[in-house]
Amino acid sequence: MIDDLTRSLLDTLPRGGRYDLSVVHDAETAMHALTIRVDGEEHRPGIGYETPEQFEYDREQIANYLVTRKQRGGCGGCGSCSCG
Repeated sequence: MIDDLTRSLLDTLPRGGRYDLSVVHDAETAMHALTIRVDGEEHRPGIGYETPEQFEYDREQIANYLVTRKQRGGCGGCGSCSCG
């Protein structure tokens, strides 16, 4: 499961109809920055990985969280309620 910090960073993103997840190498930090396209608009919520393989481990959980968050609608997305 993704941690509370990751969830809080993801909650800063706008809700959208389509999410595309990828990582982009950031030469300044030598990390791979999570990049999420929300309905075609690119966002970097400040989540980094040392390798693309580490991202692949989290990809499905992040995608599921974003979809669940979108379905909650009016929920604040705190993650502590029964809706996720």
